[in-house]
Amino acid sequence: MAKVNPFALLVALILSSLSISILSDIPSLVVLAIVVFLPFFFGINIPKILWSMKVMALTAILIFVFALMADKGLMRSFGDTARFLSVIALSALYVTTADLLEMADTLGSVLYPILGKNGRKAASTIMMAISLFPIIFSTSMEMMNGRKCRQGSFFRHPVSSLSEYVISMMRLLFNKVVTFQDAMYSRLWRPDGERTRVAFRKTYYAVMVMSLLIAIGVFLWTKLL
Repeated sequence: MAKVNPFALLVALILSSLSISILSDIPSLVVLAIVVFLPFFFGINIPKILWSMKVMALTAILIFVFALMADKGLMRSFGDTARFLSVIALSALYVTTADLLEMADTLGSVLYPILGKNGRKAASTIMMAISLFPIIFSTSMEMMNGRKCRQGSFFRHPVSSLSEYVISMMRLLFNKVVTFQDAMYSRLWRPDGERTRVAFRKTYYAVMVMSLLIAIGVFLWTKLL
């Protein structure tokens, strides 16, 4: 199986996320089923990845509950939750499998002729933002393991426990982000520094064009229904 450039996959991720956001309820459930079960054939356990992101799992539950409270009905509530989980699952799959440095190198090469050093800065900013997702995953798992060791439970005092969990995680994330930034600068990394040029093959263009055509097809299909 040929390797696809992470920048081309990022474009595909953005277009697929936009397509998922405009799907109706039943197609959203079908897409979620595909997103969850198809990666199993490649040895990737999406439910395990989603379960490791406890904050996202709790957010999905809240989306479903608040949708029911807003009298959207059971099917629309499931549809809202499915759209959210599909986008999160695809994003997690991208972050855990893509080479973010290669993505930044490619994006910097694309933007540099247009924006100069600002193009490299933009590519570095996007790379740094995406790099935060693995930190969020690991931090969430660390905190959940810590709660289990202390025999903590969200069910005893749900509101106060969730508030305490989110505040503590934000503080820990801030400290980890500062450490990550210091590690990058200690390696003489600069946002506008020159990057390695990555050869962009025809297959990469094909992936982006195919993603664009699918997104346009989904848009036209939803408008015609």
